Amino acid sequence: MAFRVDAPQMKIAEKLIILNDRAIGMLTRLYNIKKACGDPKSKPQFLSEKSLESSIKHIVRKFPVIDTRSSAAAYQQVNAMKQEIIKSLSLYYYTFADLLDLKDHVMQLLTVMDASQVKLDIALNYDLTAGYMNLVVNLICVMVLLSRVDDRKAVLGLFNAAFEMTNGQSEPTFPRLGQMIIDYENPLKKLSEDLGPLNRLIHASLSSLASVYVRRNITADAWRAAQMLSLVASPQQILYAAQTDTATLVRRIACEYLSLDVMDRWIILGVTVCHNTLLSDSVIASLWQRALQTDLAIRLFRDEILIVHTTVQSVFESVKGYHKKVQEVKDHYSIALQTSLAVHRDRRRFLRSALRELCLLLKDQPGLLGPKILFVWMALSFSRDEVLWLLRHVDIWPSGGGKKNKHADEVIDKQIPELLFQVHELRSLVQKYAGVIQRYYSQYVSGYDAIALTEIVQSLEGLTEDEATIMSDFCADIARINQNSVDLRGLRLDWFRFQAYVSISRSPFSLADNRRLAVTMNTTVFHLKMVDLLEEMLRETSDLSIYCFYTRQLEAQLQQCLQLPSQSRYSIAFAHICSHFPSTLHDLCPEEKAHVNEKSLSLCNMVLDELAKETTSVVERLCEHETLLHEQLSPTSCAKLIEEHVKPKGKGAAAVRVSAMPGEESVRVCRDTLTLADKLQTALFELCSAIGSCKQIVVAEHIFAPREYLSQQLEHQLTSSLQSLIMAGEHPRRPSELLSALHAHMAVLQNIDTEVNIDITRLFTNVLLQQTQPFDCHSSETITSIYTKWYLEVVLRRMSAGHILFSPHLAALIPNSEYPHAFNPDQYTDTRELRALAQLLGPYGVKFMSERLIWHVACQIGELNKIVNEHRDALRMARSNFDKPEKMRELLVVLSGDNRDKKAQMVNSGPMESVLQRVTIIGEILSFRELLHSALHDVLEERLPFLLSTVHNLHESSSDHNRLVISEMCAAVGMSTEVDVALMNAVRAQTQQSQPPEEQYAVTCLLFVFIALSLPRLALSPSSTFKATLHASPNNSQCIPIAVTTLANALFCLHGRGDVVERMKEFLALASSGLLRLSEDANDFEVLKSRQSVYVLLEELVKRSPYLTFDLLESCFPFNLIRASYQHCYRTESAAK
Repeated sequence: MAFRVDAPQMKIAEKLIILNDRAIGMLTRLYNIKKACGDPKSKPQFLSEKSLESSIKHIVRKFPVIDTRSSAAAYQQVNAMKQEIIKSLSLYYYTFADLLDLKDHVMQLLTVMDASQVKLDIALNYDLTAGYMNLVVNLICVMVLLSRVDDRKAVLGLFNAAFEMTNGQSEPTFPRLGQMIIDYENPLKKLSEDLGPLNRLIHASLSSLASVYVRRNITADAWRAAQMLSLVASPQQILYAAQTDTATLVRRIACEYLSLDVMDRWIILGVTVCHNTLLSDSVIASLWQRALQTDLAIRLFRDEILIVHTTVQSVFESVKGYHKKVQEVKDHYSIALQTSLAVHRDRRRFLRSALRELCLLLKDQPGLLGPKILFVWMALSFSRDEVLWLLRHVDIWPSGGGKKNKHADEVIDKQIPELLFQVHELRSLVQKYAGVIQRYYSQYVSGYDAIALTEIVQSLEGLTEDEATIMSDFCADIARINQNSVDLRGLRLDWFRFQAYVSISRSPFSLADNRRLAVTMNTTVFHLKMVDLLEEMLRETSDLSIYCFYTRQLEAQLQQCLQLPSQSRYSIAFAHICSHFPSTLHDLCPEEKAHVNEKSLSLCNMVLDELAKETTSVVERLCEHETLLHEQLSPTSCAKLIEEHVKPKGKGAAAVRVSAMPGEESVRVCRDTLTLADKLQTALFELCSAIGSCKQIVVAEHIFAPREYLSQQLEHQLTSSLQSLIMAGEHPRRPSELLSALHAHMAVLQNIDTEVNIDITRLFTNVLLQQTQPFDCHSSETITSIYTKWYLEVVLRRMSAGHILFSPHLAALIPNSEYPHAFNPDQYTDTRELRALAQLLGPYGVKFMSERLIWHVACQIGELNKIVNEHRDALRMARSNFDKPEKMRELLVVLSGDNRDKKAQMVNSGPMESVLQRVTIIGEILSFRELLHSALHDVLEERLPFLLSTVHNLHESSSDHNRLVISEMCAAVGMSTEVDVALMNAVRAQTQQSQPPEEQYAVTCLLFVFIALSLPRLALSPSSTFKATLHASPNNSQCIPIAVTTLANALFCLHGRGDVVERMKEFLALASSGLLRLSEDANDFEVLKSRQSVYVLLEELVKRSPYLTFDLLESCFPFNLIRASYQHCYRTESAAK
């Protein structure tokens, strides 16, 4: 009596689930091994070892025979490294061993199902049929992928040799494993031998698929005619679920969103391995023909594809009598080349509009997701199929010449980003309103499906006890279902088991005779998936993780998208796709998790970075355009326009307009004509729409904020633009021009806020505050450092050489007409320019520039102190004998460093000249700083009047000591104070602990004695001539009073003696005495022609010093001489004109 196994004991449903999952895991491991062996950087190092090269060649040549005893010499190096080889190659070897075990189990299950004469019909027992076909296809893919692994023989043979040398015997699975490698050198031929006898179930499965495939693999025109995916095609049915007894959808509801890509694999691979019997069936032959005319390649796993027509031809050519079929395959290939591109392009065009309509309707009425969710799954599945088709065919499409390939360039779809974006929108709607869908279907199942199914089950006959129990328990469970039922896998598994039980030939119950039960159960299972399996449904219908392995195409599509304004708003879809990548992971290959996650993060970062860069590039071009418009309104452009209009023209000369008037760019004849600015604004709006479409993107447990990418890029762009704008050649741009350009950039950036919600104020604050510091966050030079360096090293250095003059009357630095100039200094130092500079640098930047200026002053003071120390004895004697003319005359000769005649002294550069030169330099620096502080004060008075008035009141109401305390704050807002605390601190830092305080004080006193004694020497220089209209001298001696006053206030305050008044009186007495002594030489006009100009300095000194008065000046020096000096200077200048 034959042994009979009951259907429950076969566990067909459980085995199909487990083996399909394990097959995917094995495919994942094989894929990684193939990539590793194909990459010289990641392949096992032993395969590239020079010492093992001869052993590996021997192993590959003799494979699968590995005889380490008879060929000891060939395996000598292997023996020396056997432990390392076993450790390194064990993962590879046991992966192949697991594959062998998987193949055995799969073949066993397929044989059992064939022997049990299982009845398969995709419309009735969908889970069983789909599971069976997936298992067959997975087996084929595994074996084909195995045959593509490089060095598989070397890996297996090398490991087995090392194992045998270590353990004294071959690895137990190696004989069968080696034979499998040899057998599957030509995998499709061997699979035909293995699966050919089992063709009955494949035939039944594909035959039942005919109506589904024919309805799916149609043109877009047929979709349009059937109003596919349209919710508004039947407005009266819009609130009804697409599931009624008369609806075509009900009969095969799961087939409606079954991937066309999956069906193509079933048909092509199934027929290829069972071609002897299947092609004799006209129905299957028709499916085969449609599939070959639609695809040039099908997916094996990830980016591993099978070139269909070439592979099939190679299989058929080895079969005797298949010449006609080979020719048919060639004909199908020609048809595919001619028609498939247009078919798929038209489908994508239809899907873009259909998905757009679906998204708009469901956004407006999310409640429709309940009854019409099937439309969503269909739309997502259709779209995913088209994306997969495009990815497979872009790289393999023939590019040669000829009529067949004239459409080769059309395989690139520039509008694919829109389809990807619509897919993401639908996915987002399902995720957002998952609660609506779950609530709808939990109520639908308990309120309708449970009742209808109970009625059907009660009328069933022929069920065994186990089958009846399954169905009755199923009905009872779904009657109690609610929205919080989060795990309904057991119910779906029960239906899968029931299909397996009743589909074997000896079962007394037939699903074909009880079609109503099958329809209702399939519908109910679909409804159950809507309650607890929405994420899995999204993965099944719209997972685009395949892009993880088509990164080059992703980058190419992204670049095309960014360059096409009509598609750029959809570019964010590529970042969302990166969140799909982790779904490619499998538990059987945990080692690739880190790599896939890293790849998803890097690609998402790349997409957002490129999107932000492209947006920034458009912003930069808009800024350049806006800057040009600002330049048209600048005084320079205005002057050119005036010059063109007032320029005299010859007789009969035609009026030629050289420059366009500002505003002409806005004059248009037709609004449809787009200017460059219009195009840029449109492109900016589209890109900003992409960035602003979502606040964050979650990828591999990381959160990406697209707006932060844009904000960072805009910060970088603004910074780099400022750095490029500031240098307009050899010299930096005028501050007013740079400020105008900055305002143009700010105007463009402020407009972005209307298109995407980013913090523009924070952006300006970050960038402009960094520009007030010497270096920005990238350690690059800033506006502050560039202008500070240029004013100090160029302007003030030329000023100290006499090429530039300081004019107190014009409040600017002006050029000295005696010298050539590469630039006009007053264009950088007049009130307008310095106010613009103060706005650019801000109080922090002005403070930094002021500190650098004061540092130079402190250096000059140090040099002056050195000169004083060299002539200390003579200065002490002069200080006590200034009322003794003869003695003073001798001391002056010593201090001047020359006892020759006065004409020779005019060109002499002795100690007195050195003192005067350095004091003049100090005065020049302090004069420029005074202009800068005055400009800053004017700006703050306009921008912060209330705060500034508070500082003024505080300063005026404070005591002398408190004024000293708050003087740094006052200097920060541009207020002038009696004591320069910054100078005090700089001098203190340079002279700290170098000399005792008493010595420092004595040197300071002698310094002012030296300066007072040196003032008359100015009369010996023609460059001291005072120009009354400019209130300046060619040698900038007019800067000496501010230097003396500032130094006296700071240095004597630093010493803390409180005798600044006495020292200034002493200075005035010494200076006036020396100037009056000049009258004794009044007969030498050549020497004393600048005497009148020097007298004027005394009045300036008294004006600037808070401790000197005109009464005190009158007691030391007749004021009539000063008045006469002014009159003389004015007359001299007038006479020169």
